[in-house]
Amino acid sequence: MINILFDTNVLSGGSAIRGIGTYARLLLSEFEKNDELKVYRSSTYSQDEKVKFDIVHYPFFDLFFSTLPISPFEHNVVTIHDVIPLIFPDFYKAGVKGKLRFEKQKFALKTVSAIITDSHASKADIVKFLSIPEEKVHVVYLAANPEMQFQNEKLVRKVLKQNNLPKKYLLYVGDINYNKNIPQLIKMMKFVEDKEIKLVCLGRNFTPQEIPEWKWIETQLALSDVANRVIFLNNVLTESVEELAAIYSGALGYVQPSLYEGFGLPVLEAMQCKTPVISTENSSLIEVGGQNVVFTKPVAEDMAQAVQTVLNWSKTKRTNWIRDAYKWSQTFTWEKTANQTVEVYKKIIEK
Repeated sequence: MINILFDTNVLSGGSAIRGIGTYARLLLSEFEKNDELKVYRSSTYSQDEKVKFDIVHYPFFDLFFSTLPISPFEHNVVTIHDVIPLIFPDFYKAGVKGKLRFEKQKFALKTVSAIITDSHASKADIVKFLSIPEEKVHVVYLAANPEMQFQNEKLVRKVLKQNNLPKKYLLYVGDINYNKNIPQLIKMMKFVEDKEIKLVCLGRNFTPQEIPEWKWIETQLALSDVANRVIFLNNVLTESVEELAAIYSGALGYVQPSLYEGFGLPVLEAMQCKTPVISTENSSLIEVGGQNVVFTKPVAEDMAQAVQTVLNWSKTKRTNWIRDAYKWSQTFTWEKTANQTVEVYKKIIEK
């Protein structure tokens, strides 16, 4: 029996509805099915229990905030999903306090037994930017929520009506950070030939706010003159699985326009909902997409051309593509993620 103390801070507050909250929740769900493990959540564990822990797992690492303590435990693991702010430092300003906390976080990293990350692309970045020995970093792929599945036409119609969405639309799900490349996604609509097709951008940050990222969006809407073809949907929560799955299922295609991703879960979510994926060809997206997405450069004209390729498919080609992509998406499972995570634990304990 392996005793694990799992840091559950990410299951409360704003993190709970972000990708890191989903990661912790679905990983814990699999751990609790495993007879080899005894899992203690930090939020409910009492020190009075006096348990000897074999592993302590911190499922989140922030570069510029003190999320990783100098652990008193012998065997500790941290998950670093990506180091994107270090790849684009001009767009992720740390500030003086952030830089000090970054040094503190780097020092804390020296005390961990192992680092888990989501992709080989992220592993290379962690080794490069954080000066971590390669053998200390272990790649464990994520998976889409297994409940995120293709929805029937009746439910899709109902959800589209509830959210005032059109019949013909392309979809993007995610945030508006610099690496997401949203201005080029918006500009893409200028080059999509069928003017009836709209772009639905779904995420809680698609709302007017005083930050540079939103200003870039507003500027691009005006420059490309596509404001009437872009719909911002910020009231559908990622935990509303059935509603989100219906919106994926109704889309003509899902577009991932990112300049960089640590993993790219929406790519797998779209595949599970039987929606063709158009994705930029970089970082972890190459690993996650495999041969089952239409790859493109991260510029508007190229993305529009890739969208047009998908729209021009015959019914047979679309059906076959969706079938193969769905099969591919099913090779990523949370059971596999959990089992590979446990393998990392065992290697540390054996050492």
